[in-house]
Amino acid sequence: SAISLINYEPAVTGGYRKISGYSNDYGTVPGSGNVLGVAVVNGLHDGILAARYDTGSSNYLYYWNASTSAWVTITTPASVDVSTYPKVRFTRYNWGTPKVVIADGVNPAATYDGTTYTQITNANAPSAPKVSHTFKNHLFLAGDATESTNLWFSAPYNETDFDPADGSGVVNVGFPIVAIKSFRDALYVFGSNNIRKLVGNNIADFVLEEVTDDLGCVATDSIIEIGGDLLFLSQDGLRPISGTDKIGDVNLETVSKDIQSIFTDVIFDIDLEGLNAVVIRQKTQFRYFFSGSDTQGVIGGFRQTPNGLQFEYSQMLGITATCADSGYIGQNEFVIHGDSAGKVHRQERAFSFDGDPIFSVFQTPFFHMQDPEQRKLFYTVATYLRSEGDNEIVMSTLYDYEDVDTLSPTNFTLSTA
Repeated sequence: SAISLINYEPAVTGGYRKISGYSNDYGTVPGSGNVLGVAVVNGLHDGILAARYDTGSSNYLYYWNASTSAWVTITTPASVDVSTYPKVRFTRYNWGTPKVVIADGVNPAATYDGTTYTQITNANAPSAPKVSHTFKNHLFLAGDATESTNLWFSAPYNETDFDPADGSGVVNVGFPIVAIKSFRDALYVFGSNNIRKLVGNNIADFVLEEVTDDLGCVATDSIIEIGGDLLFLSQDGLRPISGTDKIGDVNLETVSKDIQSIFTDVIFDIDLEGLNAVVIRQKTQFRYFFSGSDTQGVIGGFRQTPNGLQFEYSQMLGITATCADSGYIGQNEFVIHGDSAGKVHRQERAFSFDGDPIFSVFQTPFFHMQDPEQRKLFYTVATYLRSEGDNEIVMSTLYDYEDVDTLSPTNFTLSTA
């Protein structure tokens, strides 16, 4: 076990493993500034999409062409404003053809099917939604700053039709909407201090039900689905939405008590608009990235313990991501992120951060060997590791719970391949 981890993750083989690196597999997206959004979409071109501001042009979307190792521009209408929004969010769906919905909080939402970029300009649709999601074969849109409490939904199986006569509608949830996400048979609607859920199948029986008015979601992109739960960042840490034994109940107990101070620092000290979450499904793991170069991310993953599967956490250092996504292309899982230099990287690659060494820390709990106040003599300390690459290792022994007035031994260093 450990009391401090940086750039470590629960290992499938037991214990902990230093995280894999990333490589710049997708070059630099045309344009300037941050990569505003990335998406892994099986069935659209070669599966990788990205968004970046292109000076002097209305075009901002691109797809990766693996055969030419280059980004290809997706033509967008001249009316599109590509200069003022900080993030582009993609929603994958497939109602017979793989597509994505694009929302940015400034322009009308749009869809892309690999050939055509189509803006949703129906008079009854929002003009600048921030988030989108599909539920019960309807497209839901929310987060329009001018109508922040409204949740719009399209006609069934028609993402561009918002005419009420065709089965579309709008629901006023009573608070500004931060995020929406489906889980099991409900669409959860998050505010900063409220949560509701929409149940039903269509306009005839859609019903908005109360979950809580005591807490909410503080970061739009913190919501992830992992291990059969929907997790989100709340005011007091990471919380799940999961069904309990009683039908209709929702359990909202925090699952991040072990690292509460870390999440508290995140909530109060970091611009949460820059938070980006990604799930690594093969490892039952999630990662929170922050856009600031001097901030530490968070890794959360399940690990088998004597009490069953439990969440364990680590901090990340050295990955600056302005956006992130993961998904399967064929049988392979792709985890990608964009950065402030316009590059798109693939994670879980090699043993470096695009050529830079990965700094990592593993600290065990303190061993008191029965009576903690009884002086003892240690003659040998044995450590065990499995090396997957070249490593420079520094081993330290700390006495008396890191008491600053206690002298600890000199560090011991070694190299291994």
